[in-house]
Amino acid sequence: MRRRKLIPLLLTFSLLLGILPAGAQAAGSVVALKLGSPLCVIDTQVTQVDESNDQVVPYAVQANGGGYTLLPIRRVLEAFGGTVEWVPATNGVLCTLNGHQVELTPGSAQAQVDGQTVTMDVPAEAKNDRTFVPVRFVSENLGLSVSYEPQNQIVVVSAAAVDQNALLSLESVQLLVEEAATSQPEEETPQQPQGGSPVQHTSASYSLPSGTVSANVITVDMSDPRVSVRSAIVGGKLNATAPFADIVASSGGAVAVINGNFFESYEAIQDPIGPVMVNGSFIYGNSGSLTSVGITSDGKMYYGRPSIFYRVKTTDGGTAQEWSGYNFNVFEQAADASVIYTPARGTTVPVTCAGAVLTVSNGVTTGYQQVAVGDTITIPADGFALWMGTGFTSTHYFSVPEMGRAVTLEPYLRVADEEGFSLEGVTTILSGAPRLVKDGAIETYLDPGFTEARFTTSVTPRTAIGTTADGKLLMVQTSAASIQQMRELMLQLGCQDAVNLDGGASTGMDYNGQTLATPGRQLTTTLQVFVNG
Repeated sequence: MRRRKLIPLLLTFSLLLGILPAGAQAAGSVVALKLGSPLCVIDTQVTQVDESNDQVVPYAVQANGGGYTLLPIRRVLEAFGGTVEWVPATNGVLCTLNGHQVELTPGSAQAQVDGQTVTMDVPAEAKNDRTFVPVRFVSENLGLSVSYEPQNQIVVVSAAAVDQNALLSLESVQLLVEEAATSQPEEETPQQPQGGSPVQHTSASYSLPSGTVSANVITVDMSDPRVSVRSAIVGGKLNATAPFADIVASSGGAVAVINGNFFESYEAIQDPIGPVMVNGSFIYGNSGSLTSVGITSDGKMYYGRPSIFYRVKTTDGGTAQEWSGYNFNVFEQAADASVIYTPARGTTVPVTCAGAVLTVSNGVTTGYQQVAVGDTITIPADGFALWMGTGFTSTHYFSVPEMGRAVTLEPYLRVADEEGFSLEGVTTILSGAPRLVKDGAIETYLDPGFTEARFTTSVTPRTAIGTTADGKLLMVQTSAASIQQMRELMLQLGCQDAVNLDGGASTGMDYNGQTLATPGRQLTTTLQVFVNG
């Protein structure tokens, strides 16, 4: 079967499309939508993206250096004679048009395109009982064309390619521009909801039982549908660092940025400590349990010490095969272990322990070979490699992988987390230590490896994140505090749960382009907040 080219919606560049005069568009051939607006125009009919809810609007997210538009796709596809069905088993959607099908699951970067597993640049997201999907990915895989008019932030979905220079002359686009302008109340500012921004900053001194601490506090209303919070790692690659100012500048318009995971800042390989998930895809992780925070696409936050494995399993209906990756992109290899390696790790990894390697490209098993110490594992640019130690492959339940099998890669909890940390719908994970507040009370447990004075009694610059009883995210930075003071501070600020992030020379915070704390070193992982629309 010939595969069609998959192109994500890159809003930051104009795309060279085929040329078709605007007047040649047939009835039912053009749908125009505007970022941040509930309105859409189907040819000359002005309607809404969601006819039953005028709060549902298309919005843009940033990933891999570009912007991607997400929206509920039903209205668009039905205009072209397509259908969208809810998939109860995954809470996902099945989109059908022109004899093609695309199935997506919120929080997962893996999509099924005509039965084949394809990795998207951004996952679908669940917000307000709606599934928002990347419009270009879905549309183009169903035989439609997508273009973008940057002046008015309008997305055009059409049955045939439209000349980029002719977009503004399309009647549907003209109608949308006019309707969007007249429907905006004069007293409102398009970028600000009534009542102010969902992201607020305060700077104050706090009197605590153990002393007075001055802190910057950024409060994020996670219930606002325009808010998205996600972790980021420099260049999408491990062992990559950059100045904090460069990270902020390249974020794509983040309203707030704070440093994230601790990392091996004094080592030759500067990997993060603890798991990192970016846009629904894991970048790094090991099977050990470290205090972590998971954030769903609709703003729910989980705290715990999850033990995460990574399942590779067949999906093509043949004899079922399945293998587990115990770690993700770590260099350490052991006879009774296994490791998933993705392009975030690079192009190759040295073999330090004998075993076997399964290679997967474009969601299909393409290679399986024994490897010895000193060999090199090649990581496919369009997939991943699963290294398995000799102790792993010699178990009675291990099955030799069959080639040409369609497989999927998904994370799962090896054991249930005692706090109920869940991977369902989670698109962002980052880690820190020690835990500061747990279930509305000060937590004194210290994670293994975080018992030194610099993590406890030392007074030093620190950052932390926490969640209040009403679900707000707090991002906190102070230039001088002990861990006990951070516990007391986060509790006084109303946190039900809170965790300490990397501090000292890694302490960084930016709000609306104003640097509130500048790190003394380059960073790799950050947590970023966006307000879309």
